[in-house]
Amino acid sequence: MRYSYICFFIMTVLSLYGCSSVVEVKEGKSIKFNSNETITVICRGKDELGLSGELEHILISQGFDVVSEEVAKNKAKTVIDVNLNNKKIEGTVEDYNVKELQSVYALSFSYTTAYDGLFSERKINKLHGSVIDLHTGKIIKSLKIERNSMSLKSNVEILEELVTQMKGS
Repeated sequence: MRYSYICFFIMTVLSLYGCSSVVEVKEGKSIKFNSNETITVICRGKDELGLSGELEHILISQGFDVVSEEVAKNKAKTVIDVNLNNKKIEGTVEDYNVKELQSVYALSFSYTTAYDGLFSERKINKLHGSVIDLHTGKIIKSLKIERNSMSLKSNVEILEELVTQMKGS
């Protein structure tokens, strides 16, 4: 009898482990994604879990050509005119926007977190993102993660599954 309880417990845990998160990648029809081109990872908002770095690492390990956000940004364009006769300095500074990154694609995302009481850590609750073709501005892929509160998968395991789907779809 005790053996059957242990088997039931193990089967329940295994079923929760595999079925408790939704990881989806949907591809647009007009432009095809080429995983051999450069991609830049951009977190819109606070990156409290450091997912940008994790995604960059996973993308590189799966063969993507990743350009860091700092390098991909155009340097701020600065035009300053110094006129010493009138004792004034005039100028403009322009910031970049996503479409001006020196990369072919941008993986732009935002996410929310939830506290996992079982492991005493914060985990991804929901993540929504897009792979954007920076030449056209079109969304190539739509990314979505929704974690069930019973999920035993780590953040890294879920991100690996997302990148695998992103590459394969």
